[in-house]
Amino acid sequence: MELKSLFQKHTLACLAGGFVIGVAACGIGAGLMSFSGSPAFCGTCHSMKHEAWTFAASSHRNLECTDCHLPHDNMVHYIAEKGRTGMLDTYHEVLRDYPARIKLSADGHQTVNDNCLRCHKATMGEVHAVVGTPMDTGGDCLKCHSRIAHGSNHLEGGIKVE
Repeated sequence: MELKSLFQKHTLACLAGGFVIGVAACGIGAGLMSFSGSPAFCGTCHSMKHEAWTFAASSHRNLECTDCHLPHDNMVHYIAEKGRTGMLDTYHEVLRDYPARIKLSADGHQTVNDNCLRCHKATMGEVHAVVGTPMDTGGDCLKCHSRIAHGSNHLEGGIKVE
């Protein structure tokens, strides 16, 4: 029996099977996307152990790593940046060339700052920062709050502000 006649006889079964496979693939993909942004996943790398440990003690511990470290302006940008940063992290992890203390790049700094403003928009009216202005003119949250999620004290969980 050739493939064309087989498909014609079992069209509905083939469509239903394709639909089930598609739904399963989307579900598995969504689960993997979610897990790969979690502190449990990110903390498995040797170079991220300190960041995962300090994050677990911070006031932001209920968030995912991707909530702060990836852009949330649109899904295409989010997925492209997730892939790019994931490959970069993998590359540096394999080479073992991360510094003892990881520093944010300029782009990473901007992304984290944008996400601070996105999540804390309601409280920004109470501070003297100018929302929507460039970071060097008053909109840089990390200038004063760089250690909130990863660090230096209260016992490395960062400064509690909320």
